[in-house]
Amino acid sequence: MYTISSREDNKSNLGYYLCFLAVMAIGWIAFFIIKLRDSFNAGGGKIDKLVINYIKTIRSDKLNTIMVFISKSGDTIVAIIFTILIILYFYMRNKIREAMFYAVNILGIAIVSQSVKFLCGRERPEGDWLVDIGGYSFPSGHAIISMAGALILIYFILSFLNNRILAYIISIVIFIYASLIGLSRVYVGVHYISDVIGGWALASVWVFIALSIFRRRSMKNITKYIS
Repeated sequence: MYTISSREDNKSNLGYYLCFLAVMAIGWIAFFIIKLRDSFNAGGGKIDKLVINYIKTIRSDKLNTIMVFISKSGDTIVAIIFTILIILYFYMRNKIREAMFYAVNILGIAIVSQSVKFLCGRERPEGDWLVDIGGYSFPSGHAIISMAGALILIYFILSFLNNRILAYIISIVIFIYASLIGLSRVYVGVHYISDVIGGWALASVWVFIALSIFRRRSMKNITKYIS
């Protein structure tokens, strides 16, 4: 049974999670400004080049296969299918508000990602690509959508899963995999690391704002329910 005590525990945990999102967003933005401000130079910035050169030293057939798989798991068609499955799951659990929230925000962040790409017009890195893709480089669409989806899912997992240890384990796994999707785009050669970090920063800011609004409205509904 979902008691007032459990609601208070979740309220505290979700408050900490939103603080984590705020710190992460500020951290990525600060890192981008301080360390990656030269990234839009032709051929990328200093850190972009260092990462590209490092990747060249660790590439192998086995690692290529793994990273290409991870990269493709964040492709548009996979993201669409996954989003539909998440929405259906929420509907089956009578979580209509959560389903709508997830759908609207994934669509919204995807539109933002493509808009920023068009505005920045940054060309992709030159070199040996392991996957085929067109369009502009900044920000990484794979990084921004996978991270945004992961951060939203983690919020709901922490909200609804009563087994806290299991909730934390699942959340960590989801976060790590979303991070790997972003990093894999650098490995396969189609993005600079600054594209990925920029995507993570945008995703963090977007999700923090969206979840803050969602949580405030949810708390108002809970207050009405209790009263």
